[in-house]
Amino acid sequence: MVSLEELTTPCLIIDVEVAERNAAAMLERAAGLGCRLRPHVKTHKTVEGALLQTGGKKSCITVSTLREAEFFASHGFSDILYAVPITRDKLARAAELTRTAELAVMVDNAAHVRDLVKFGPPGEGRVWKVWVMVDCGYHRDGVEPSDPKAAALVQQIASHPELVFAGIYTHGGHSYDCKSSDAIELVSRAERDAVVSFASQLAAQGTPAPVVAIGSTPTCSVPPSDGLGGVTEMHPGNYLVYDVMQAGIGSCRVQDVALRVLTRVAGHYESRNTLQVDVGWTGLSAQGSANSYGMILDHPELAITNLKQEAGEVSSSSGAPLDITRYPIGSMLQILPWHSCAASHQHAGMHVVRSGEVVGQWESCKGW
Repeated sequence: MVSLEELTTPCLIIDVEVAERNAAAMLERAAGLGCRLRPHVKTHKTVEGALLQTGGKKSCITVSTLREAEFFASHGFSDILYAVPITRDKLARAAELTRTAELAVMVDNAAHVRDLVKFGPPGEGRVWKVWVMVDCGYHRDGVEPSDPKAAALVQQIASHPELVFAGIYTHGGHSYDCKSSDAIELVSRAERDAVVSFASQLAAQGTPAPVVAIGSTPTCSVPPSDGLGGVTEMHPGNYLVYDVMQAGIGSCRVQDVALRVLTRVAGHYESRNTLQVDVGWTGLSAQGSANSYGMILDHPELAITNLKQEAGEVSSSSGAPLDITRYPIGSMLQILPWHSCAASHQHAGMHVVRSGEVVGQWESCKGW
């Protein structure tokens, strides 16, 4: 085993005991709500993290890039949902993936369907599995469920011999703008109601949805108190490691944040009341600048005030003079990131920590 002090900084670590606890809690929550969990793997993009999320099964995952789908398929995963409306430039790669893994694609426009039909079947004896994205108030993508074009899109898919209507999917991403767990629950209700009402409409027209799916980490961490009746799948992702943003809006506690960026003090500048650290936005991401880019673990008196490309500036959170002697040059600080998805994307992998010791390393998928 290797100690944290032996690691070269900046680097990414995961407290695997916290991640294991988070994974188990979400699996238990989904089961209690009567839903299958189809975890999103885009936060960590690692095989080992995905296996924690699925309870050890190499199936039923959600991805946001074709590179992720290829990476996980190459490691034996199947039943993969590519949860971004697909464009025609990606169809050949998606078709190739269906040779080795069960892959489903996402649409929310008749043009997507036309592109699939024009391309043709993904292979001999194979058909496209197609999900429809539904807007539940996030307004990023998805059909408006009350628009007649939405039901017509489903009918267009269901009636074509080379397409299979696989389900409806929504993402309550606006839950990230909430300020409390009560506010998150309101979004989680709207998320549920949007897809359940649309599913009822589809059933009435004779095209029932095989799967009715919801999910963001906030809404799946704080689901409706009256349950998820009518929903059959959940697809949160960030919850495996959480982050300071999630703790701030009420999705989790600070002690549930499993991902940290390690950095070392590289300079003392007493006249400016500043420490320099050896991590910049390339190692932490530039997200969360209004919130000190996250939190420095066990040092509430410190805050990151600025990030350059490869260096950061740290000062006192209160504005009081720093006792520089408490932070020797070369000493290590652990940063809980504001947004784990962005921070993890900056690194090729993460060191795995158990009981304070480094016990392994997980490789992350990179690219699109």
